[in-house]
Amino acid sequence: MQMRTLAAFLSFPILAGCISLPIAQSQDPSNARIGQAVYVDGPVIKPVAVIEDSRCPAEVQCVWPGRVRIKALWMRADGPRELLLASDQPMAVADGMMTLSEVRPVRPKNGKIDASKYRFSLSFAGGL
Repeated sequence: MQMRTLAAFLSFPILAGCISLPIAQSQDPSNARIGQAVYVDGPVIKPVAVIEDSRCPAEVQCVWPGRVRIKALWMRADGPRELLLASDQPMAVADGMMTLSEVRPVRPKNGKIDASKYRFSLSFAGGL
């Protein structure tokens, strides 16, 4: 009897690792927005804030194209992990690389974009 109880008790942590948390998410990683979790070929990523948008404004010639950095959450079964994703450099996530490949809309001349207007394209390379 004790052996069955012990076997059942030891299998619980293994099964607990397989439990997935329900997250309202989109299946379109090319159109993510602030506050929306998206499935990106494995990881689920939720952009939460724009930290930097130094892109060259529309109709302006710049020496440097600039970059966008966003704060995002990697939604994991053991709790979210904070990420800082940048448009100019992929980041190691899980067993691959997460890329912030496109940011819309184009930055206007006045440089101001309401956070609700941002759309992000995310891609993930790697995995099993």
